[in-house]
Amino acid sequence: MPPAPSAPEGREDKLFTFDGYLRYDDLTSALRRLAGEYPELCELSSIGRSHEGRDVWMMTVTNTKTGPAADKPAMYVDGNMHAGEVTGSMVCLYGLHHLLSRYGSDEQVTWLLDTRAFYVAPRVNPDGAEKYLTTPYMLRSSVRPYPDEAAADCPGLHAEDIDGDGFIRLMRVRDDARGEWKVSSRDPRLMIARGIDDRGGPFYHVYQEGLIREFEGEPFRIAPTPWGLDMNRNFPSNWSPGLRGGGPYPASEPEVKNIVEFILAHPNVGALQAFHTSGGILFRGPYVYPDEQMDREDYHTLIDIASRGTELTGYPDVSSYSGPYAATIVDWAYEHRGILGFTTELWDMWGRAGIKRDWGARGPRPPGRDDLEETGLKLLRWNDLELAGEGFMPWRRVEHPQLGEVEVGGWDPKFARQNPPPKMLRQECHKNFLFCLAHCAALPKVEVRKLTASAAGAGIYRIDALIENTGYLPTNITNKGIAVKASPPVKARLQLPKGHEFLHGGAEQEIGHLEGYRQGQDFSPWGAARPARSAARLSWVVKRQVDAEAKPGGAGRRATLLVLGGRGGQATAGVDIGE
Repeated sequence: MPPAPSAPEGREDKLFTFDGYLRYDDLTSALRRLAGEYPELCELSSIGRSHEGRDVWMMTVTNTKTGPAADKPAMYVDGNMHAGEVTGSMVCLYGLHHLLSRYGSDEQVTWLLDTRAFYVAPRVNPDGAEKYLTTPYMLRSSVRPYPDEAAADCPGLHAEDIDGDGFIRLMRVRDDARGEWKVSSRDPRLMIARGIDDRGGPFYHVYQEGLIREFEGEPFRIAPTPWGLDMNRNFPSNWSPGLRGGGPYPASEPEVKNIVEFILAHPNVGALQAFHTSGGILFRGPYVYPDEQMDREDYHTLIDIASRGTELTGYPDVSSYSGPYAATIVDWAYEHRGILGFTTELWDMWGRAGIKRDWGARGPRPPGRDDLEETGLKLLRWNDLELAGEGFMPWRRVEHPQLGEVEVGGWDPKFARQNPPPKMLRQECHKNFLFCLAHCAALPKVEVRKLTASAAGAGIYRIDALIENTGYLPTNITNKGIAVKASPPVKARLQLPKGHEFLHGGAEQEIGHLEGYRQGQDFSPWGAARPARSAARLSWVVKRQVDAEAKPGGAGRRATLLVLGGRGGQATAGVDIGE
């Protein structure tokens, strides 16, 4: 088969042209190159191995001169959980390149890396993506056979590349008696449904291109895929044994276990973005109950963030409730960790063709019979104008080893339908990572606004602190985070210089949670809003012992305040006690 579309040869920057899809070795090279060029801003590590033993790479991005990533509020981003959804990995790589190459020249990027951290896993399913990019096959998730290792030997039609063009397209077989489809009179490339009173033909069966195991003539069954796992149904939230593709138990797959363990080990993660394809929507929770049953404050915050995502990407937000979407990463992140996240379904071929879809809870509502033909014609016109006809292969006769003469044709299933054509990839990357930047900017951030010490008597001093959350989100991120005990309260620790003791207030004080400015935007029925409770004042009274040494210039008199802000990061400040 021909190689997967990639960056043009001969360019020194071919790894970062974003006009093609990188295989595992090239993606690894790109990540290592970034890590080598920007050592003060990023660190590359492996969070574990895949089913076939490949490293799953994680890039940690922050300005280490302003503090380690673990001490800052953080966003988790991943892509390519599903094998064929390789656009996700390219959006992640684009985002890493965007952050690292623009630090110091882009005000937003510089501020984000100075105050926050990103954890980016571009390809959480390297095995599946490699098979997708190097063979004609389409697969959902892992290459591990599931649920039955014998599925590949089942009788019936198995997907195969019959004509040798490197893709598995569609195959139409003429049957004027029982055929379900006919050729559109308006465009011979388009197959439309046979009407209730259509007679005479020509009519066709339409199958996936393939070969039939244990062929005995018509009719034959469609064989199940040997790769029945769905990693995004394997997370430990609302999992059940009957969940299609969910695996034998929660986090049974190493790729999922890698993610779960990483997020659990990084309690500073307060935002999540998972890049998938396709559809051009922002999938959000709740997953197993309707919007009305979600915590009201959490829900309104989620919708506000989604609205900003729609502004930047053009994608609507769509609730996942009542679809088969339990045990996903976004479901788990909210229900178990109180993290607000989105599954962005990248690439909207229909939208590019000017087709508006009415999204419901279970996906786009199916069009009527006449609408199907109009939709198909619009897509083909878009293909002819924008892709120079390259996205759709006209039907051509092929000699099938079992069925005789058939016709093979249809859409490029990988780089037109499921992922954008290479020349349109950069556009998808840019606008969707802009949403990541905005979501990360919403994270809470604790700061020490003021720290003073004043005399209150002979050798007695009062220390006052003003601690603020300057972020949009509260330090708990969500009320769910408090309910599941995943959001630790803000604490302040004051370390006194040697020879001083507390008279009032202890070395550690618990502040609780600080609201973000989002909580000050809810209006009452009379149009008045209350200010957000985003700041707290603390005070201590301390005494210097009579024999304590007071060195010139304040040495030995410095008190240090450390604020542990939970998901709002950490902040420190110091103040001299006494003259």
